[in-house]
Amino acid sequence: MKPRCKTMTDVAKPMSTLIIPDLHHHTDHADHWLATQRYDRVVFLGDYFDDFGDDVGDAFKTARWLRERMDSTEDIFLLGNHDAAYLFPHSPALECPGFTRPKARSIHEVMEPRHWARFQLAHFEQGWLLSHAGFHPVWMKEPTVEKILARCDKAMQLARKRKIDPILGAGEDRGGLQKFGGPLWMDFDSFVPIPQINQIVGHTPGEAVRDKIAPDSRNYCLDVKNASVAALLSDGELSIVTLA
Repeated sequence: MKPRCKTMTDVAKPMSTLIIPDLHHHTDHADHWLATQRYDRVVFLGDYFDDFGDDVGDAFKTARWLRERMDSTEDIFLLGNHDAAYLFPHSPALECPGFTRPKARSIHEVMEPRHWARFQLAHFEQGWLLSHAGFHPVWMKEPTVEKILARCDKAMQLARKRKIDPILGAGEDRGGLQKFGGPLWMDFDSFVPIPQINQIVGHTPGEAVRDKIAPDSRNYCLDVKNASVAALLSDGELSIVTLA
């Protein structure tokens, strides 16, 4: 019997992940990327809520959008600093500019416990560590992806008990009392690459995508004009897409 030639269906298709950064109520930008890109998985980098001049109605609409997305997909939803106080409304230490009690009540009218449970601090995908603001090497001795993810899980568990791990706090660059912020708050200007860990973050707004390339890691900040850019991660390689 002659050996069968390989066909296109025999070749494993690379996983393609769509990464959507900070929305701040601009769910129309997310809808654009979701409708125009080809992907197998979606990761949101956080900061769904709060914007200059927003109100309770904006918060309600964004919460409805999130709920519908969570109920119909297996997307990854990372937590941002503008979301944390809504997730943990009894922890004033997590409040940031834009947070209000009326908006919190409006969001909680929509989001149920199963929806809040979808949020996480970090996600590892195709050789890249994704979070809202990134991780500084100061947070642990000899950091590895496994140690970082474990610390994030512990921090979330503590927050549900109204105990705030310092890794959730802001650093001096955002008016905090500690030297460096963690995955919710660290500015990209304060970002220091961690050896052998590639990172993708949002949080720090800018006019274009920024990067910090080290000999043994690549690091990108995607926060441009409320998700006016997004990224595709395919077979470990990152490409940027921009609104026309």
